[in-house]
Amino acid sequence: MSWVYLSAVQDAEWAYSLLQISQNLAEGIINTMSEPTNEAAQNDIRILIIDDDSVNSTLAKGVLQRHGYMVEVSSNPMRALEKFARDIDCADLVLLDYFMPTLDGGQTVQHLRKLRPDIKVVLFSGAEEMHLRRIMKEHPIDAFIHKPLRIDEALAVLRKLVGDPSTHALTARA
Repeated sequence: MSWVYLSAVQDAEWAYSLLQISQNLAEGIINTMSEPTNEAAQNDIRILIIDDDSVNSTLAKGVLQRHGYMVEVSSNPMRALEKFARDIDCADLVLLDYFMPTLDGGQTVQHLRKLRPDIKVVLFSGAEEMHLRRIMKEHPIDAFIHKPLRIDEALAVLRKLVGDPSTHALTARA
């Protein structure tokens, strides 16, 4: 595991986020073992998270499931690509970490786009925004979400790209 040295502000934000996560886990607000809710299954907006950082991916999965999305996590980009190749309709959107040991996000998004050119891909990274924008210019990525997960930002990006599960259910049933 490599260590990233953050500025004092980023350290404080990270510490606060970890404190919130710990409190939410203790209070049962985030249940990391929960399956998608029935509402999520009916709404059928599927998100595949590819991230080797289990803390961030577990937090994101819990939050997104609570907001009605069906979420699957893969910590290994090669395995995620194998699954995606077997079933290219397994996800409507991929939430993708960029810095991973076996295959970086740039290479992963290239493979995803070869398999399904219309798949929505969102970069999920703790890198500085200028660096994220540079990565997005180099690779066909639709948007980015900061780590640690900022719930309002994440939901706004997802709603823009794939919709809101609650409104998706209404149009799917009509």
